[in-house]
Amino acid sequence: MKMSRFVASMMMLHTLLMASVNAEELVYTRAFADDDYGSYHVAVLNAVFAATPEYGDVALIPHPHPMSQSRQLVTLLKGDADVMWSVTNSNREQRLLPIKLPLLKGYSGYRVLVINPSEQANFAQQTGEALKQSTMVQGADWPDLNVLKANGYNVSGEDWSLWFHSMYSMVDKGLVDAFPRNIIEVHRDLERHKDKHVSLEQFHLLKYPNYEYFFVSPDSPALANRMRLGLIRILDDGELERIFDSFEGHRKAEMLADAESRKIHELGNPTISYKLDYARWDKYKNLAIRALEKEMLE
Repeated sequence: MKMSRFVASMMMLHTLLMASVNAEELVYTRAFADDDYGSYHVAVLNAVFAATPEYGDVALIPHPHPMSQSRQLVTLLKGDADVMWSVTNSNREQRLLPIKLPLLKGYSGYRVLVINPSEQANFAQQTGEALKQSTMVQGADWPDLNVLKANGYNVSGEDWSLWFHSMYSMVDKGLVDAFPRNIIEVHRDLERHKDKHVSLEQFHLLKYPNYEYFFVSPDSPALANRMRLGLIRILDDGELERIFDSFEGHRKAEMLADAESRKIHELGNPTISYKLDYARWDKYKNLAIRALEKEMLE
């Protein structure tokens, strides 16, 4: 006897509900409550856990309270969340377990300037040393603040706020000359703040080693290794690259990174003690896979 479509649908729904009930819940931290925030990272996490089904089903749950990066770290250490993502530094790597695949291909270290459009001509004339004297702002708990300071830039820290409202307002009102923003996020932010007098500076690009990783608690080595294995699998079959390219902001970032019209200012990064040779994992897939495999053995 043929099963009715209704009965078949109900059985499938029951199966899905049971899988959901039996799934292990993993909580990820977030900086903002916005629905779009972290959509790429969550998509990668879902792909990672889907690629490692032998370790069980996982249901990803956002932490109910948005928080600064420093607070996210504490939340993982207290066991109130399982996963976070952020730019790395030596302190974070000492206190948490990093999964050392640069999720944004190292683009976290490519910074363009958000300025008041009335200042565009002034920036066109600036040399590297003059650029360092421009007043700039960064998030107070971002590793990038210390990077810029160490390289001689005139930069101050601003408290974390919803979608960096205060930092963009400072540019709008002329309280600072520029807000260095990474090339992955800058177009999205400019769209969000299109009601302000802010625009993309056209002539300069700051570049330094800077990598955004997933982090887990030091009490979760098994979770860390499952995530490494999942990343290896989605790197190997091309799924990670497909997810990355599905985001328009990522494609725009690539254009900024490769723009020949911009003067590149190479900076050092004192917050990390190494430079990865596989940050562009789309070009160096085998190196990235071997590095993750080595981490799993350590």
